[in-house]
Amino acid sequence: MKFDDPALDSCAPDIRERWLVEAVRSQIAFMRANVPFWHERLSQADVDEQRIESLADLAHVPILTKEEFRAISPTLLVPNESLLDLKICRWTSGTTGRPTVNFWSETDWAALVASTARILQRQAPMQRPVAFNAFSQGHVTGPLFNAALRRLGAVVYDRSHHPEEHFSTLEQTELFDFDTLVLPAQTARGKGVGLVNLLDEDPNFLARHGVRWWLGSSGTFDPQIVDRARGQGVQVISNLYGSSEFAPFGLSCAENPGDYHVAQGHVLAEVVDQAGNPVENGKFGRIVMTHLRGMNEQGHACIHGGTQILRLAAGDGATFLSGSCACGLTTPRLRGVRRFGATD
Repeated sequence: MKFDDPALDSCAPDIRERWLVEAVRSQIAFMRANVPFWHERLSQADVDEQRIESLADLAHVPILTKEEFRAISPTLLVPNESLLDLKICRWTSGTTGRPTVNFWSETDWAALVASTARILQRQAPMQRPVAFNAFSQGHVTGPLFNAALRRLGAVVYDRSHHPEEHFSTLEQTELFDFDTLVLPAQTARGKGVGLVNLLDEDPNFLARHGVRWWLGSSGTFDPQIVDRARGQGVQVISNLYGSSEFAPFGLSCAENPGDYHVAQGHVLAEVVDQAGNPVENGKFGRIVMTHLRGMNEQGHACIHGGTQILRLAAGDGATFLSGSCACGLTTPRLRGVRRFGATD
């Protein structure tokens, strides 16, 4: 199955799980053989990837906490053979502690871009968007949105690196014609100014520019800002969910915008209880993430070669939904995403 194949999101769940289980086995074997940290950790936990027959069997793999992740030297999680192949290096914003860094190889980045383009393509209201991308290029979402939209045939104008007070986003948008706007709803640390801020300065901003598609991330969109956007002619609002370590990996459902469909393949997203076991459909749990696959030149899955992360608890929790969805996708959904606290 190729990363740009829409069937990856609409096939029978058991078919997708078999594909993911095989990917998990081979990725864990690679980590064990090429990263001493993982060799030791997996051996201590008596993890045998050949005994993994379902995603539920991952419960035997210890969850990596954010504190543990921060304590590891970044290069110790990158295989030596991948160091010359690294393409993208981006740091987290550090809102919950010391910033961490992730590396993506050429093939890792290709898989991330293809997966993002694949899920966005379903919601694009036009064949060839012309986009103003206001996300900071210093955050992983900036270059990712650029690359994914270009993969869909879009023209993309990126916001400059200048501070807002020196050369504002509003000023920059006046230099271009565009029908697609890429920016958060609210100003987000390290990512850029929010749509709320632009509308405060120019209440008719979206209508005046003829924006038909708004893409963003960094949290649930407030109903008020959604109504304001719809009222100015925005036809489609695509809200992506993710984390700085993994970039966006979920897209708001077209039928139930509060739910995020998870794009599995380049990453593996699980929702687990305190013991690390998968929660049942409709139950709340902690989100844990794994870097899973890269993409070769033929579009097929290959080993993830950059930062090796297995079952990282990135800090959020959500209600897990695995039942059928009215939009037609069969991928699992995350509902009510929020920070995961000590009392959960």
